[in-house]
Amino acid sequence: MQSSAAVALHLDAKTSRPADLRRAIEEHLRGASGKIADGIKPDDSIIRISGADGQDYLCCGIREFCNVTVQGSLGDFGFCSFGEGDGLVAGNVNHFFGHSLHSGILIVQQGAKDALCALGTGGMVAVYGNVGDRVAIGMQGADVVVRGSVGDFGALGMQAGTLVIGAGAGLHLGRGMRGGTIYVRGEVKSTSPDIEEHRLREPDRLKIGMLLLKSAIKSDGKEFRVFRPIHREA
Repeated sequence: MQSSAAVALHLDAKTSRPADLRRAIEEHLRGASGKIADGIKPDDSIIRISGADGQDYLCCGIREFCNVTVQGSLGDFGFCSFGEGDGLVAGNVNHFFGHSLHSGILIVQQGAKDALCALGTGGMVAVYGNVGDRVAIGMQGADVVVRGSVGDFGALGMQAGTLVIGAGAGLHLGRGMRGGTIYVRGEVKSTSPDIEEHRLREPDRLKIGMLLLKSAIKSDGKEFRVFRPIHREA
């Protein structure tokens, strides 16, 4: 008896524009939507993209269950407004990766540039390398885990969510931060007067451990510092 399961979708970013790739993905996922509605996660929700070489807007706007793997590096706004599924980039990503993320898990196996997960409302982004300036800018509920260091103005204007930094942070950490938590394991060049350091407690350790586990990042047991916003009287 022949299986009715569809084969995973394979696309080549070198031969297609991002808009064409998005259209092909959307058409492919429509065939899986009925099975997903019945609680089945079929093979045709698996997307494999090869040949990525700095294209902007790749995998933008995908809001259906899927598992996307990209071989290569992305330009600006990769996986922008992504949700419901998981994504993995086996390379570097440029500015605004994961912008407006609302659910799902995104993993970057190398580094990221500025404004990672800007305005993210849910889900998680994990970066195994270093990240540029303004990570988690304006974030409203997502979780960001960086194994390396981050640049200046980390958590700028952050409203909610969690930023975990495995190494150091640059200048003005937490400027304009109004909610959420920052965990840092390395040196911080300077913190904003909008945040203050707190004692690391057991709930913090549990949360960090859970996020590192979800990110597939091993902890070396070193203690994190904890920063939260200062709540001033109006």
